[in-house]
Amino acid sequence: MESTDSVFRRSVRSGVVATLLFLAACASYQPKPVTLDASVAEFAARRLDSPELGARIAELVPQASAWPPPRYDRAALLSAALAANPKLAVARAQTRAARAREDAAAQPANPGLTLQSEYARHDPHPWLYGFALDLDLRSPDLKRAERELAALGTRNAQWQWLDQVWALRRDLVAAFSASESAQRRVDLLDRLAAVQDRLVAIEQHRVAAGEDAPAELLTLRQSRSETAQQQAQARAEAAAAQASLAAAIGVPVQALDTTVLSWPEWGAPPDADARLLGAAREQALLSRSDLAAAVGDYAQSENKLHQAVLRQYPQLRLSPGYYWDHGVSKFPFDLGFSLPMFNRAEIRSAQAERDVAGERLLALQAQIYGEVAAAERAEDGARASAQAAAKNLGDAHERRRQAEVGQRLGVLGSEELAAAQALELRGEIDALQARAQWQAARDALEDALHAPLSGPELDLAHTLPSLAEKEER
Repeated sequence: MESTDSVFRRSVRSGVVATLLFLAACASYQPKPVTLDASVAEFAARRLDSPELGARIAELVPQASAWPPPRYDRAALLSAALAANPKLAVARAQTRAARAREDAAAQPANPGLTLQSEYARHDPHPWLYGFALDLDLRSPDLKRAERELAALGTRNAQWQWLDQVWALRRDLVAAFSASESAQRRVDLLDRLAAVQDRLVAIEQHRVAAGEDAPAELLTLRQSRSETAQQQAQARAEAAAAQASLAAAIGVPVQALDTTVLSWPEWGAPPDADARLLGAAREQALLSRSDLAAAVGDYAQSENKLHQAVLRQYPQLRLSPGYYWDHGVSKFPFDLGFSLPMFNRAEIRSAQAERDVAGERLLALQAQIYGEVAAAERAEDGARASAQAAAKNLGDAHERRRQAEVGQRLGVLGSEELAAAQALELRGEIDALQARAQWQAARDALEDALHAPLSGPELDLAHTLPSLAEKEER
């Protein structure tokens, strides 16, 4: 009969070999510390025309034109933001993490191992030693439900990424539109200020000659002072919009200093194709990204309820082992069961969570319906207002032309012409404000639909769902 010592030594050798094999299969830890100084320097060095950004855009958006483009339109800026925006990078990392959790859920449960030893001093065979494995043998239905829950989490992360893209697009377009409006307003106000300076100079001569009362000059100077305040405000708004645009893209504001932006149809969005608008409206009510995420939340709550129901049945644990019990080899084979005696509360909680998710889903769908309807009506009203402002501007143009003709004929003087030009410029400023409101209404409609209705983003929008699937890899 084999001695206790030889059996012990053989067991030790086997344990050492098993331990070495286990350690060889383990992953090694690689530290990756975050250096704030380096990250700040990296962000400050970002440029829209950098080759690194161009390579990332080519990877994400293969249909994008050669980078950098001569002019940056909405599609080019959105492409850059997809590659550079930090918040979107967070959503991208969350998508990959969800995919990793799905892969982990597909793996079998790790077995447990218990090592035992005992020494009986007066026994002829004093040593007892052995081991026992603990194998999780949960029902296949429960394991399948857990895998499905992880897969739902991955899909939900993709929809949340898409919703983050549309939130980014909303911020980017709003900042771009505000920048266009402010820059054009600055130009008009500068022209108005020049005309008002001429009016003040003319009126100063008339007051000095005793032709007009000083009150007329005071009124003109007050008007010029108001214009100066408007100029300062418009320049501040332009700077703020430029900063917001840079933040939405994910670059420092200095990166936009030499950038040529292009939005030729700003302030007069083309009429949306009826079929495109109808399809976008239907898609928004059925599968807008935040609605799809809410559907995913409901599916996850449904899965959790299913798991709670499955856990009300006993789950099996198998524990085979081996003992050298004071000279006798033993092979225990234990069966264990979970006893779900208090599972009813878990089921009721899961049912309540499912009800909440269902009501939240229906509420969001109703909200989307209202947002789309309200945005369509708001655009109709903004379009009518812009058309009325354009008609008034046309009348101002006509008065300025008549003043020019009157000056050439000698009927009117330079003061009357300058006054007509000032009125024309104020009409242009009013029309610009109306166009800005029209553009904001169209942007709100596109945001409610989560789909562009015109412009260079149409082709890019079709690739976003497939791009979301790329993000998990």
